Amino acid sequence: MPRYFFRLINSLNTEMKNEGLDLPDKEAAWTEATVACGELLKDLDGNLRPGDKWQMTVKDEAGAEIYQLEFRTTAFL
Repeated sequence: MPRYFFRLINSLNTEMKNEGLDLPDKEAAWTEATVACGELLKDLDGNLRPGDKWQMTVKDEAGAEIYQLEFRTTAFL
């Protein structure tokens, strides 16, 4: 089973990586990434502010980037 790696960078340029997950295919990696991003948003618990951003990159076991998810907030004053 292939291994996929998930890297998250937030607006403070704090980087979080995992040791990878064994998943059946890249569609399963996409599902895992979207679920994880949804949980991250939920865990912010109202602390999201204008100008905040983060990005998750999913790589396969060869190191090739296969997905990138970005979340950015903007205030229009």
